[in-house]
Amino acid sequence: MKNKIRYVLIESLSEIKNESAFWRFLNQELLKFIGELNYSNVNPRFMGLVDKKRFVIRSDLNGVDILVASLALIKNIDREETAFYTLKTSGTLKALLKDYNTYNNIYKNKASKP
Repeated sequence: MKNKIRYVLIESLSEIKNESAFWRFLNQELLKFIGELNYSNVNPRFMGLVDKKRFVIRSDLNGVDILVASLALIKNIDREETAFYTLKTSGTLKALLKDYNTYNNIYKNKASKP
C-alpha cells in the first residue's frame, strides 16, 4: 500500500547559509524532539530550498501534525537562534509552489506601485 505524503512549506526566521549543514542539524533536532518511533512515522525528507529563508519538507500524512509541532519547538540550529513557521501544506509539490509563487508575484506588484 502506498503511503500518502504531504509537502510542507516552512519559513525560517534566520537565513539558511549552508543547505547540507542546515538539514543535518535540523534532522538532529527533529529526532531529539519527536523520538525514533515518531520519526519513522513522520518520515521527513528535505526537498530543498525555495529561497534563503524558505524550504520544503516532505512528510507522511499521519506525521504532518507531529512535524509541524516539533518544528515550532526548535529554537536553535547550529548555535544560531531561529524559529520556524509553517506557511502551507499540500499534497503535491507543484500545488505548493504554485500558490507560493503566485503570492510572491502579487506582493511584489503591490509593493512596487506608488
